[in-house]
Formats: sequence, C-alpha cells, structure tokens
Amino acid sequence: MSYRRWLLPVLASSLACASAYANSVNNVGALSQAQFQNLTQDLGAAVSYKDMMPAAPLGITGFDIGVTAMDTHFGHAGAYQAATQSGNNNVFVPSIQAQKGLPFGFDVGLTYTRIPGSNVRVIGGDVSYALIGGGLLAPALTVRGTYTKMTGVSEMGLNTRSVELCLSKGFVFITPYIGVGRVRTAGIPHTGNLSAVNVYDTKEYVGADINLGLMNLDLEVDRMAGSTSYGANLGWRL
Repeated sequence: MSYRRWLLPVLASSLACASAYANSVNNVGALSQAQFQNLTQDLGAAVSYKDMMPAAPLGITGFDIGVTAMDTHFGHAGAYQAATQSGNNNVFVPSIQAQKGLPFGFDVGLTYTRIPGSNVRVIGGDVSYALIGGGLLAPALTVRGTYTKMTGVSEMGLNTRSVELCLSKGFVFITPYIGVGRVRTAGIPHTGNLSAVNVYDTKEYVGADINLGLMNLDLEVDRMAGSTSYGANLGWRL
C-alpha cells in the first residue's frame, strides 16, 4: 500500500481534530506556582526541538524540507487544562522544518510551529556536528544543540534549550536511530503573582527513517518529563 494512502488521511484527520479541540493558553494567572511549573514542563515537552532525522550529516550539498505532525500526551494534564480552560490532556503540534548540510560534518536547521485552534506559535533552530559520519558498516553519531521560543501567548513566555546525542545505523532503505538529551525549559509568567521557573529534564527518543526515493518518512517517539510525543515527518531530502 502506498504511504500516501494512509499517511495523508491520518494527518488531515489529526489537523481537523486539533482545530476543534486545541485551546489557547489564556488562564495562566489562575494557576498556582506548582501548576505553573507543571505547565512549563508539559509545554516544553510539546514544543522543544525535535529534529526527526537520523544522525548522519547531510553533506555540503544536502538539504531536507519537511512537514512534521507531533501528538504530545502530557504528564501533568491538569495544569494545561487549567491554563486553557479545557479538558484536553494532549496537544497536536504541526510544524514546518528545514535542514541544510554544511562543510566538516555540520548541519543547521529551522522550525516553525503554529498549533491549530490556539494562540501558541513556536520558532526554533538547531546546530549539529557529526562526531562519527557513519558508513557502510559504521554507525553515525551526532551531537546537537537546539533552541525554541514560544510566541503568541500574552500571559507567559517560554523557551527551551537542549544538548543531545543521536546514534543511527542505515540498513538498505531504513535507518533506525535513538537519542538522549538534557533539556532546559524556562517559563516566564506575565500575569498574576507567579515566579519564573527553570526546569531540567532528560529527553529520550527512538525513531526510524524510511527512504522513499526523493521523499523520506520519519517516525519517532519521544519521552520527556512524563510526557510522550508520537510524530511523523514527511520530507524532501537530497
């Protein structure tokens, strides 16, 4: 069965559901300090940078442009429900991502997210360096630094920074990969009597890159701060 016959309907259905059920973050001032910290952790898990690619560098002529669909199930759903005045315990995060290969094993990337039905917008980027480039027999190992910033929410600011290691090994048309990182999420309240918080969490993820010719399909599961994210990325890669 062609991947388009199942992937595209799933993405369309997810977008429709997200538009109907996602809510704006507009009740931050009603949160307790503990709830604000939980909200910061959950939003950090949802909007932190997710590269959705194996570790091997793209090379100086390589690039990747793709669309990502990520569904994050929160570890502290009560805080998000209070902040959005909704009954939601998850959020759908679609994004557009672009990666460009540079000389000497470096890659850079950019991402933009606009959560449907919400006031949440996210911009971000990453820089990665291939410690091991990989090959026919050798795996690839990359260290990556990332940054994201949430915009559009008047009642709070939020940004994430992370350092990650990603390991991958290609097998014909599929490349499994795993990764681990440390993420700092900063939440800055702009309302109420809340104090700013910085939370540090370990991020773990596993995925697979499937080569479809000029297109690549990446499937990934991320775990961070009790939240779990399930994602798919369809990209044009050269």
